[in-house]
Amino acid sequence: MAADDPKCKIERKIFHSEIIKDHDALKKEDDYYKELPQVRVINNIIIQQNYLQIKQDIEEILHSEMERLIADSMLCHLIINKK
Repeated sequence: MAADDPKCKIERKIFHSEIIKDHDALKKEDDYYKELPQVRVINNIIIQQNYLQIKQDIEEILHSEMERLIADSMLCHLIINKK
């Protein structure tokens, strides 16, 4: 398997397409890009805290919805009891 480089073409290819790029114009455009400012520092502790908070929020939603379904006689048939 081989890949061609814009400066070194491969004559024998399965496909005969060519992407024409102006490398000088792309380089000039890249030079105008600016780094995005850092908004905040994120570390493993923050990620772990967010994960645990989301997990707790989901458990609270699950419990409140289960209580709502159990309390409503019109919805209690939706609960599946595992034996």
